Amino acid sequence: MAKKRMLAVVSSTTLLVAMGVAGCGTATTSNSSTAPSSTTTAAAGMGTAPLVIGAQDGSPGYTENFNPFSPNALEGEFFMYEPLYEVDGLTGAKTPWLATSYQWVGTKKLEFTIRQDVKWSNGKPFTAKDVVFTFDLLKKYPALDSNGIWSYVSSVSSKGNVVTFDFSQPNVPGWQYIAEQLIVYPGQFKNVNPVTFTDDNPIVTGPYVVDTFNPSQYTLKLNPLYWQKNLVKVPEITEIALSGNQTADLQMSEGKFDQAVLFEPGIQKVYVDKNPADYHYWFPLASPTALYFNLSEAPFNNVKFRQAMAYAINKEVIYKKGEYGYEPPASQSLLPPSLDSKWLDPTLAQKYQYNYSPKKALSLLESIGYHMQNGQLIGPNGKQLSFTLECPTGWTDYIQDMQIIQSELAKIGIKVNTETPSQSTDYNDVETGHFQAALVYGWSESNPYYIYDYLMSSSESAPIGKVAAFNANSERFNDPKANQLLTELAQTTSSSKQHKIVDQLEKIAFTQVPIVGLVSGAGWNEYQTNHYVGWPTASNPYASPGLTSTNALLEIIHLRPVK
Repeated sequence: MAKKRMLAVVSSTTLLVAMGVAGCGTATTSNSSTAPSSTTTAAAGMGTAPLVIGAQDGSPGYTENFNPFSPNALEGEFFMYEPLYEVDGLTGAKTPWLATSYQWVGTKKLEFTIRQDVKWSNGKPFTAKDVVFTFDLLKKYPALDSNGIWSYVSSVSSKGNVVTFDFSQPNVPGWQYIAEQLIVYPGQFKNVNPVTFTDDNPIVTGPYVVDTFNPSQYTLKLNPLYWQKNLVKVPEITEIALSGNQTADLQMSEGKFDQAVLFEPGIQKVYVDKNPADYHYWFPLASPTALYFNLSEAPFNNVKFRQAMAYAINKEVIYKKGEYGYEPPASQSLLPPSLDSKWLDPTLAQKYQYNYSPKKALSLLESIGYHMQNGQLIGPNGKQLSFTLECPTGWTDYIQDMQIIQSELAKIGIKVNTETPSQSTDYNDVETGHFQAALVYGWSESNPYYIYDYLMSSSESAPIGKVAAFNANSERFNDPKANQLLTELAQTTSSSKQHKIVDQLEKIAFTQVPIVGLVSGAGWNEYQTNHYVGWPTASNPYASPGLTSTNALLEIIHLRPVK
């Protein structure tokens, strides 16, 4: 259905070991391992068939831009630009990539040892200085620093093949944001504005480079200088632009994609049953698909209004009709189901269930000055309460979800107007704060810190007109208590303290409703095994599935051709 921002995260175990012995400033801990390896993949020969990906983006065609700093970059960026580490978004497992190892020196110094056998696709050597250049760009252009790295990093330097990050304050999960930053070639970015630069011919370290391009599809070919080319067995990748779910679903059911990232009603019947041996799917559940309100505007900035919306919308109907039974109702904790058993406070979950109740919704709205009159909810200004709700064109499940929300809120007198702009327009509306309400997807996480940091941290927000990441704090939530708790959580390695802090963050999510959790978002992922095997599955979740996500590199080195 969409390009996924699948943010890979460290597990709580990783959080505990990453800092070694907290509070001992002279302690040194390290993490190192060998380069990525896959015996079965390496043993297999090179495939002959191109790998075809169906990537529905809700727009009529592609614009050639692979700038990894751009929110509108094409998904092919994930096959070309590389990070220091790859992290499985489902399990938190870490794989060294452009770095061979890292270590914490005390609590405020992080060192990465940079791989020395890597070349850029133009033949120039990749060095530690290239890593420093990339992070200096984030400092020079704060709009690029969507993860707020420079809010806790004071300097980045290199000596030989070691890059050192000096921290102004301890920040254990900051490792993740640094490790997953895609590294760019200085010669291509030093004389341009990286915020607006259109990157149509990227110079990269990754396994693929651009071959051909037109608005309907583009092709990536093997990078002959790739540093681990023995692991890559897919000779060519083709990404096809799809303007909507219906067009995409038809082509997928006809077997035209090796992998697709699509919402497909009745997938067993219309897809799997046509070729059970080769057609498969796996939809791991993520953080909630949510109703985002622009909290810089009234009445959305009133917490009782948001609580009322959580009661007024029947999530069971969205689950069964809008999402065809794939995505169960979400907890207002905003955590994915996989984290409930370990992190969810059952007392809070019981107290703040937000079960469907138009009566409770109306009571809350009446408490802030609204009243029903002739079937309309009239506000303090004497006018019917109305707002505009949007999602990208072609996202058929979200469009149906919007219709359900429109119908549910009409029952309590609220008029909801719906709009379906192009995906790029919708993303821009939400990111820049020029919207009233929008449906926004979640992401795969293995630790609650990153969910709450993205959704509630002021560092992930931005003033109206400036860019906040689409499915992060683009609602513009601002709470000093949440900021303080996130800072404390980032600085502790104590499991008991982590749980106490997360409980408090959960309470903020439940009571202040920064966004309205609707259903647990599914990671759409359909794949075929008639050309390539080795895809991630529920029994082997080595990566967040989907070659249009940040784990694409992990996935591509595991694929091998069918003999």
